[in-house]
Amino acid sequence: MDLRDFISTALLDIIAGVTDAQAKTAKGIIVPTVRQSYKSIETGISEFTSVEFEVTVKSGKRAGSEAKLSVVAAVVGGGVKGESGSSTGYAGKLTFRVPIRLPVSK
Repeated sequence: MDLRDFISTALLDIIAGVTDAQAKTAKGIIVPTVRQSYKSIETGISEFTSVEFEVTVKSGKRAGSEAKLSVVAAVVGGGVKGESGSSTGYAGKLTFRVPIRLPVSK
């Protein structure tokens, strides 16, 4: 899977998952409205969060085309998912965060 597709799918799945959970809960609130104050920011209680990615990528280039980064392995829920097999190219590890705003319960 291309890195671009992996990141896009992961972020959209997270937001859709929160929305689905909000629709299914009869009691409790998932991502409640929180009055923004210094204390809420200090404790990390907010609809704003960041998604941390740690992926191993492989750079592959085909004749006549540009290089693309493909996800070889990703840390997902404390476990590692990846693909096996041998290939040529360069591999590297990327670690980064993407800030998002989760949908607030209505």
